Amino acid sequence: KGEITRSTVYMVQEVLMSAMQAGSRLVVFYINTPGGELGAVNEIMNLFELSWVPVCVFVSPFGSTAWSGGTYLLMASHIAAMSSGTVIGSCQPVMGGQPIYDPKYVNAMAALMVAHVRLHSRNETVASQFVYVNLNLLPEQAKESGVIELVANSLPELLSKLEGKALIQYMNNETGTFSWRLVEEEDAESYNPVRTVSLSGLSGSYPLLYPKPVKYQVLDFLVNPYVAYSLLMLGIFGLIIGIKTPGYGAEVGGSISLLLSLLGLGVLGLNVAAILLFLLGFTLLILELKTGTSVLAIGGVVCLVLGSLMVVPAGWLFTQSFVQSLTTVLLTISGLLAAFFGFLVYKVSEIRKLKSGFDPEALIGVEGLAKTTLNPRGQVLIKGEVWSARSADNSTIPAGSKVKVVRVSGLTLIVEKS
Repeated sequence: KGEITRSTVYMVQEVLMSAMQAGSRLVVFYINTPGGELGAVNEIMNLFELSWVPVCVFVSPFGSTAWSGGTYLLMASHIAAMSSGTVIGSCQPVMGGQPIYDPKYVNAMAALMVAHVRLHSRNETVASQFVYVNLNLLPEQAKESGVIELVANSLPELLSKLEGKALIQYMNNETGTFSWRLVEEEDAESYNPVRTVSLSGLSGSYPLLYPKPVKYQVLDFLVNPYVAYSLLMLGIFGLIIGIKTPGYGAEVGGSISLLLSLLGLGVLGLNVAAILLFLLGFTLLILELKTGTSVLAIGGVVCLVLGSLMVVPAGWLFTQSFVQSLTTVLLTISGLLAAFFGFLVYKVSEIRKLKSGFDPEALIGVEGLAKTTLNPRGQVLIKGEVWSARSADNSTIPAGSKVKVVRVSGLTLIVEKS
């Protein structure tokens, strides 16, 4: 469930390895996804094809979708199944929230789809329409079109419909390739298969459920584009604030957030240009705190916004609406954090103005009161402010006495009785 990322690849690898070691006859993956990263989708397709244990991808339960990258995985499975009320399709590639019409790219994605469909004896013409015209199909339409094998509303029903059937790998004379096909067990030998996997008796077997490990749950959280980007922004601004005001924990929290975001974004496949823009923006904002010019702050914010637009790489197989909503959220986060940093820079500049307008030498000749007894050091009250002070001749000046500043030594006023 959710986006298909590098985390999904690791999990699928672990599941297939565990299934082979356990001697399982079939692995069933439930799927409900808007799509995912092209590299991750392609790796999982290859894992399915190379798996010794047959794979069934089951779009379930009711209301689930296998859009875009999810449909690619469905077409690469040995058995494709859907529940009532589910939808597959919408595989036209998207870049930056906009569909791609470049024939070079679209034809390549369609060929990838057809290549895997051919390996499973499915309808290549209909499958290619998933990419070319963003075709969407309901379960009954998909089965009638020959792109899935079964329609079932639960795992027990799915397994019962596999009774009496066999999965065979044979030479498909029409395409000239070794292909998989789900057939009646009694008809299997007529295809002269090179491998036959009987599915009889599955309905009475005990399914081994795969409990999702905590590490993948954590990784799924971190690779969520919204979470990863939010952590990145918090990390950058946390470090900036921590550098300016050390000792309050902002630099520690910022470092942790930044490391977690890089982990998530690394799994997402953040491109080099986005990383460089984030680094440049971070550097400019640091320099802004040192120089106090607004130009560097503006440049830093612009770099962060441009980097935000590039967080989702070109190779994502998501629906257009998902990418557009993601872009909107990322830009909103950038704007809010940039506004906060702008407020911080404004306050820092105000403090600098106050500091620049203060000259301790201007207090020479000003009279005040000894707040404590100077013996010879103590505190005096000058112009409503408390200062550290020392008597000019190292004599004792009682508290409450009138004093006059005769000179300044650093931040200590040298005074005498007036």
